[in-house]
Amino acid sequence: YSGKYDGTSHAGGATPSVTEGTTIQYSLDGETWSTSVPSIKDVGTVNYTVKATNPNYEDATDAGELKVTPKEVTITVADDEKVYGNPDPEFADAEISEYIGTELEAIDLTVSRTNTDEDVNVYEDVLTIGQTAEQLGTAYPNYKFTVEAGDFEITKATMTVEAVDYSGAYDGAVHN
Repeated sequence: YSGKYDGTSHAGGATPSVTEGTTIQYSLDGETWSTSVPSIKDVGTVNYTVKATNPNYEDATDAGELKVTPKEVTITVADDEKVYGNPDPEFADAEISEYIGTELEAIDLTVSRTNTDEDVNVYEDVLTIGQTAEQLGTAYPNYKFTVEAGDFEITKATMTVEAVDYSGAYDGAVHN
């Protein structure tokens, strides 16, 4: 078996060419044999040997491998913006792609801004969650994480100007 983590157990096995009177045994180390079929659930690799014995035939052996690779999960932070001079908005929680059951529900998807700049500009990848993909991968080894940070834009504020009018008879003075 080889596949991505799906939260279920996957077993090895054997299909002997002769079934009547045949005993199937499995070994993980080549020395200790058991009728328990090897299985794998979490990310990793299990190598095993299967042996078929029958009093009327020579023993037969074969090697098998069970391999589970991490399920890929993406955490996406939405872009956001504010007008210059205003406080930061309340950022929406990040969104997480599909995962198995409730295994990742404890991940904090709260978004915060990693810079404090307040000038009008587009700040790339400054909206993120509190953990990196590597930290999440260590905490949840059955998953491979990608954290897509969001951009934060500070747009120009609106300002007004009002011209002051003057109207009057000539008096020799300068009027502004």
